[in-house]
Amino acid sequence: MKIGIEGIEVQAVVGTQDHERTNHQKIIIDIEFEYDAARAVSTDDLRFAPDYSEMVRSVIRTAKENRFHLIETLSDKVLDIIKGYDSVTSAKVTVKKPSALKNIVFVSAQSNF
Repeated sequence: MKIGIEGIEVQAVVGTQDHERTNHQKIIIDIEFEYDAARAVSTDDLRFAPDYSEMVRSVIRTAKENRFHLIETLSDKVLDIIKGYDSVTSAKVTVKKPSALKNIVFVSAQSNF
């Protein structure tokens, strides 16, 4: 089963410029993962599925409580959270930074396993 969580918005310190090191910026995080959902589906029981609410809370906490120079590092840290769920067999994390440059929609970094 493939699950997508798109558009997690968080204010975080990410960047190398002086103003980026002192001001929080909007960061958008998308997560996609796969897991064997057979037992969760057959029982309709959350105990056999990754808890998306807990996952999102962990991602937000990690982004808020740390300071990153690179969105690549934040992307890998979020991927580590997803890897921590035993039932997850693959995942993709995309971190988007809308304020990275003028005249762009965003800059993004993607981590996979």
